[in-house]
Amino acid sequence: MIYQDRPIGQKAAKERLKRKQEKDKVGEVTITNLLQQFKDTLVEIEDQKKQDRKIMLEQQAMMIQQSQEKQELDRIEKEEQIMKMDISNLDPISAAYFQNRKLEIMQKRGFNF
Repeated sequence: MIYQDRPIGQKAAKERLKRKQEKDKVGEVTITNLLQQFKDTLVEIEDQKKQDRKIMLEQQAMMIQQSQEKQELDRIEKEEQIMKMDISNLDPISAAYFQNRKLEIMQKRGFNF
């Protein structure tokens, strides 16, 4: 026969308290582990963001450099067209303009007249 009204004994009370403390410790360890994993994940995400930003900045720098190189090539191509232009068939004003442009191009390239 089981007496339900009877208080639990000292030994049973200690055992119950011990089990409860072990559960609390397991819960604390689990929460601590979860928090550490969360912190580690945040650190990894921040590192990935930094790497992504660095890659993006490098790509932008490369695009700017390519754009500048293209502009330089376009400028050189236009200068070459001016240098090859036959000004003998142009009106005097246009001929004078292109003659001055040719002189400017030559001076820029290091030829002094």
